[in-house]
This record gives sequence, C-alpha cells and structure tokens, in this order.
Amino acid sequence: MSLFSTFFDTLFLSDNTYNALYRFFDDSSSVMLLIDPHSGEIINANKAAAQFYGYPLDHLVGMSVASFNTLPPNEVHQERQRALMEERNYFTFQHKLANNEIKDVEVYSTPITLGKKRVLFSIIHDITMRKETEKQLDAVNENLAKQEILFKQIMDTSSVAIFLVNLEGYIIHANRRMAEMFLYPLEELIGKEYVELIHPSEKEIGRTKMLSLLGSSISSVDLERIYCRKDGTSFWGNLAGKRFYDDKGRELGLVGVLADIDERKYIQECEQHHKQILQMMVNTSPLSTILHVMIGGIESIHHHRIGCSILLFDETITKLTLGATSKELQDLSMALIKTSHNNTPFLNHLMQLQSEPILLSDIKNQHWCADEAFQCFLSDATQTCWINPIFSALKKPLGLLIICSLQQQNLTPREIKLVEDEVQFIALAIDKSTSDSKVQLAANVFTHAKEGIIITDPQGTIIEANEAFIRNSGFEASEIIGHNPRILKSGRHENSFYTQMWHSIFTKGNWQGEIWNRRKDGSLTAEMLNISAVKDSEGEVQHFVALFTDISTIKEHEKALEHLAQHDVLTSLPNRILFWDRLHQAIAEAQRYHTYFAVVYIDLDGFKEVNDTYGHSIGDELLIIVAERITKLLRQNETIARLGGDEFVALLTHLKEPQECETILVRILEKIQEVIVVNGIDLYISASLGVSFYPCDTLDADELILQADKAMYSAKQLGKNNYKFFNETKTD
Repeated sequence: MSLFSTFFDTLFLSDNTYNALYRFFDDSSSVMLLIDPHSGEIINANKAAAQFYGYPLDHLVGMSVASFNTLPPNEVHQERQRALMEERNYFTFQHKLANNEIKDVEVYSTPITLGKKRVLFSIIHDITMRKETEKQLDAVNENLAKQEILFKQIMDTSSVAIFLVNLEGYIIHANRRMAEMFLYPLEELIGKEYVELIHPSEKEIGRTKMLSLLGSSISSVDLERIYCRKDGTSFWGNLAGKRFYDDKGRELGLVGVLADIDERKYIQECEQHHKQILQMMVNTSPLSTILHVMIGGIESIHHHRIGCSILLFDETITKLTLGATSKELQDLSMALIKTSHNNTPFLNHLMQLQSEPILLSDIKNQHWCADEAFQCFLSDATQTCWINPIFSALKKPLGLLIICSLQQQNLTPREIKLVEDEVQFIALAIDKSTSDSKVQLAANVFTHAKEGIIITDPQGTIIEANEAFIRNSGFEASEIIGHNPRILKSGRHENSFYTQMWHSIFTKGNWQGEIWNRRKDGSLTAEMLNISAVKDSEGEVQHFVALFTDISTIKEHEKALEHLAQHDVLTSLPNRILFWDRLHQAIAEAQRYHTYFAVVYIDLDGFKEVNDTYGHSIGDELLIIVAERITKLLRQNETIARLGGDEFVALLTHLKEPQECETILVRILEKIQEVIVVNGIDLYISASLGVSFYPCDTLDADELILQADKAMYSAKQLGKNNYKFFNETKTD
C-alpha cells in the first residue's frame, strides 16, 4: 500500500472508499506532492515526482521542499504560509534535481482538509522550456534590426510560432510553425487579422489587449488563451508579445511568440477538475451537485466541443433517472428516460450493455431498440455520440454516461481517456452516496489492494500465488512456487502457535487469526491469515488455500489512535486523560513505598501578549519549546502534561521529603525565563507554579489538582515568576 493511501487510511479508516482516490494520486503522470505547511516536510509524493526529481520515492517522502528549492528556507516557509492562508496558490520557483540540474517550475499549491489536518496539495509543472521560449523572444526583439538573416532562420526553425503584427492588427510575417499550428497555408495566414485566430469566447478580450499594446498603454503581454485552428478545433496557447521597432526606433507593430501548451493545459485542467471532484467527495457533497460539476468541468475543458449526460439506475435497477446533463443532450436524455419507463425490455438491454463505449448508431440498429428513444436526435449525430455504461466495483449497473461531439467529430485519444476516468469517478461518487454501495466498493478495493492468495498441495508445497501475495512478500514467483510457506516465518511465534493452527485446520477445516510474517527483505508484516482445506468428494484434502491481508497499517493506526487519545496534538505531551492515569499510578506507588510526590500546576506569564502580538502560530511554537524544556528537566519516571492553552501540570514522584522538589521548581522557573527564539523573534515569558503534595495535603486525586491550581493563582498574585505550596496558602 502506498504512503498516500496509508496517510488517508489513518484519517478516514472508517471509509475504505477513498482507496480508489489514492490510486489516482499514485498513478497520475503529473508531479504531485502532499506537504506539511508548517515544517515543509513532504508527507507524500507520487511516482511522477520521484521520476522528475531523480530521488527514490521512499527517499523523497520525508524530505523538506526547502532542500531542492533555490530560495532561502525562510522565504520558502513564507510562500507555504501564503498558500495555506489561500492568499495565493500559484508560484514559480527554481528547483534543483538530484543530479544538481536546475529546473524552472510553476507550482499550484492548494490547502485541503484531510480529517482535521490541513495539508498543501501541490502540482508541479516543468516550465523550463517556456522560460527558454521567453528568452528567445527577448533575443529576437533585441537583435531584430541588425540580424535579419538570423531572425529569418529562427522564424523558420523555431519550435514555437513567431509572427509579426502591423499597427492595424494584421499578420505581416509568420514562421512555418505558426502555419502548422493553425493548419493554414503560410500564404493564407499572412494578411489575416490576428484576432480572427482567437477563440470566440476570448476574441474581444484579445482585441482589447492588442489595441492596448499598440497604443502603448501596456509594454508587453504574457498570457494563456484559447485559439482556433482552420478546421474549427481549438487549443491553448501561451502568448508572449511586445512592440517592435525598426533600426531608427520607429514602431512597426507587435512581435509575438506563441507556444502550443494545449497538452499541458489539458492535463492541468483535468487534474484541477478531478481534484475538485475528489474534494467534493471528501466533503460529502450531494451526488447531484458532484454530477453537475462533472458535466460542467468536461464541457469547460473541451471548450464546449463535447456535451455530456449522466443517467442513473435506481437502487432496484428498475428505473432510469436523470443525474445531470448538458443542455444540448437534454431532449435525448429525457427521451431515453421516458422510453425506459414504458418499455421494460429496452431498459433491460440498456442494463446489459458491456462496460465499454458503444455508438448510439449501433444501439439504434439493435432489434430491441425503441425508435422513439432517438427521434429527437439527428441520424448523423448518432455516429459521433457514445453511451458508456457505468458499473460499481462489484459489477452492479449504476447508470449510463452519454458523450457527444457537438461538432460531429470523432473523439481524440485523450478525450476517450478522460471519458474512461469520468466513468470511474461517477461510479465512485454513486457508490459513495449509498451505504450499501460503500460496503461493496470497500470490499472490492480491499480484496484487490491487500489480499494475497497462495494455494498449496496436501504436503504444504506452494503451487500457485497471486500477484498481490508476490508483491507484498517481496519474493519472485520462482522463489515462491515449489516452496513451503515456512520461508515467511517471522520467528515471533512459538512452535505451539503453529501446532494449534494446524490442529484447527485438520479438525475444523480452517483457521483464522493474526500472524507475523517476514518479507524477503527481512521486514516484518502483520497479517490476517485465513487458511482453508479444500477437500474432494471423499473428504480427502486436495489443497490448502491461504488468504493474507496486510494489517500493518491497521496496527500502526491503532497505535497512532492510542497515542492521539492520550497525548496533546500540539506538544505531544500526555494530555489530561493520560495524566489522570499516571496520577493514580503515582498514588498507588506512594502508598506501596511510603514516599511523597508533588503535583505542580504551571501557568505561563505573558503568553497572551505573545499570542496577541505575533499570532497563534508563534504562540504554538513557543508552547512546543516550553514543553521540551520542562521535559528535559524531569526524571524518566516523572510526567509533564498539557491541560490546554498555556497550562501544564507535572508529577514529581519518589520524593523522600516534600522539600526535595524545590530544586527542580527553581530550575523550571529559570529555564522558562530564558529567551525563546521563534522565527528570529526573541520572546520573554515566565511562569507561576502551584504545588500540592501527596499525602500531606490530601489523599484525593481531584483535590491534589485543585489545590495545585489554587496555589498557582496565589503565586500569580504574589507577582508571578515564583512558586507557592498549597499548605502555605492556608495562612494567606
């Protein structure tokens, strides 16, 4: 299981539905990182990130982003905070790869909420080529007058479109790449008005920008916009444009460099679209809202070249309903729904379609197809309109995704890939919207992601092993087949454990329980093992089938939950619950060994002023440092806990006399009074301590804490930065 999946399981173990989301992160071709916004530590990275930075994935995870960002660490921290506070989410940096190569990158970094934790979800794109393109533009502009021959060579050989626009806005020069990019013959491109190449949705904005550039209100432009080719298709381009002059300084018009960024922009928009859908699922948005956002996202990504409709089967799979639709497919969708209501065989055949796209024209030609379903649709349009069935993880029919080219053109390979992705996301959203489907999806994901299976002969020799088992064990198939499962033996179980296991198998036919096994690399893994004996008609054992489920993550999660339940989230000190348990232990030990112990209530003086002046993040760092200082002063068997805010409480145990604790009380006051530096800021605080003793003051645990608290307030009233015993307050 990947680190990403482990992290999400830690936060949302109650809903294994999210495992499908984690596979999307791991397998994405874009560089993706999950970053702790405070420390800068990389919580997780995908394979594309490891490949880009040149580090092994397990090495990259745990690194600080400051280690490969060329900015000073404090500036990197400031940029993360801007992203966390959502002041901005787009950045450009220079990143150093493992081979010391410097890459220009653009970073889209957005805070997302996972459980109660805020992390930064960052997508990194290599823009080194784009930077080089910009350098080409500057070089062309600087040398245009003196190096006309060089300019022509660049024009003809450049991988980007380079063109000149006169003061009237018409193209007067263009290179071959521009003609290829727009599918125009070069001679037809020359003399064409530049704004006619811009997509209708942005044409007027483009005209305004050009006039502003020509009118000298702006000196240059660097922007991304949609352009139209001669055949009507559209693409994203990155335009860098400046005014250009002759050798006498007279303005001639504009020079533009246009890079085709359609593929990068397409991937980026798809990632943003899927990220939005994933976040909506995490936030448990209504299914109808998610489906409408999906339809709108597909339309937007394809500049409304594609229309979509999602039709859903109800829980009983006896009725077709509308999930969401483009307005162009509204009539078709309603006709299909109406026909399915009145024609049960038609509905049944729709449910039996295979899980792959099928042309509407092919469905229309089926003997079972009702003519009224497609009367509202032009015959030619059915040749570029597809229906893709949607199934749950357990192959239950969930609905239909209709994808139609509004320009009656075939779908491109990348559009087909997006359709496949959308079908998976729709299935996930539908499954997640009902508890029954959640269980089914979780069971399917669990089976494929975690369960290893081996089959042995009656003597226990492995004769077959599935890929999950081979992957989880670390052995090659040749190292597993023909061997006994004892090669996995961890050494953590006594022989009696295995004796009892086989006794259960031979007497009851199966055994189930937790077991520790050892992978090929020597690491241990906790697994839930289920072994069953497969017998023939005569009752003779023919095979043994063992199913292994890796529960290491569960064990780690249980350990983490236990820690969270008993420790303060900010300082990792024991919380009130754990302190209460240790207080009762201290009472029992004091009774057994006839010793004393002290309860020390600690309240920081001046902490509120720090919070008010510098903010809660500085205050939190101060509390962490104070906790560390006090912890280092205490003995191994003593406890310091955080009760909340700036209040701590300590247990000083195994005292022969109450006065023994005064030395440590003085040390605590001195240590807290020392300057505390956070982010270059010198902070000065002190503390007021209140002390109660067992058994001198009381034998009751509650009373000990209340008495220490009262003594602390007495210390504050005496001027702070001192300590006060409870028995002294009785005379005050």
